[in-house]
Amino acid sequence: MTDENRKAVEKFISICDELITCKFLVAENKIQKLLASLAETPAVYELVSECMEQFNRDREMSKAFVQESKGNFVCHMPNEEFKIISLVFCTLADINAGRIIFMDFVKTYFNDEDGLNCFKRFIAVMIIPFRNLIAEAFNYPIIDLNKSEKQEEIASDDTNIQGKEKHFFDDTLADKLVQFPTVKNSGHNLSQAKLEKLCEVCQRITVQILDELEGYLRRDSHIDDLKSICYALVMTTSDLDFDETRALALGLKYASKGVKSIKFLVRELEENLDEFLSTLVDLK
Repeated sequence: MTDENRKAVEKFISICDELITCKFLVAENKIQKLLASLAETPAVYELVSECMEQFNRDREMSKAFVQESKGNFVCHMPNEEFKIISLVFCTLADINAGRIIFMDFVKTYFNDEDGLNCFKRFIAVMIIPFRNLIAEAFNYPIIDLNKSEKQEEIASDDTNIQGKEKHFFDDTLADKLVQFPTVKNSGHNLSQAKLEKLCEVCQRITVQILDELEGYLRRDSHIDDLKSICYALVMTTSDLDFDETRALALGLKYASKGVKSIKFLVRELEENLDEFLSTLVDLK
């Protein structure tokens, strides 16, 4: 392989890594970037083309994305390496072309009990194996998925409380996550419970907004964009990330102008965040 081709492969793998580590909100842009890079990387393009020659798209897609007898929708990835590469490529191409609605797809086939980690599961089940197979084909390091899963399990165990009640945050996160304005909790008793309560309220309002947006039966790219922001808000409130939650709420405020059905809910969301922010400013 020439130096130019090797650099192109390295760039493609790095773009895969961008998708793996990005936020849900920007994932579709990263998918578009990944597919563009694939088309511009001859070695990777040739590898995927060879895999596709043996791949029965309709049959394998119907086998991978199924509804179980209990009614749950699941994704069963194939065992063969060429099928994994082909299936992921076809899925990403369909997402990019609008044949698959990304948010609905991830929520449907990669859902969990809380409905909050579906994007992470999508990445772990589809994108990391795809990335690893291509990296391995060109002798580049792979991501140790087992190690990543163990780290997530440890993190998940730390956030559980007795009775498996919903728990929003780890005692070590408050100072780290509330980054603006910078607040020293010492002497002010800015309890984690206040941040937890804020996130609970904001998540409840966001879910109400999503319910309203789901009422739009006709496909509308503007409504889809608003849903994307709301899904991201659900994730950031679950992570207790005040900065990102506030930034997304501001984005939702301006993006939702003209959508009357959610006007007052968006205002309520903004008011809760502003009230919390004023508390932080008063403590400075």
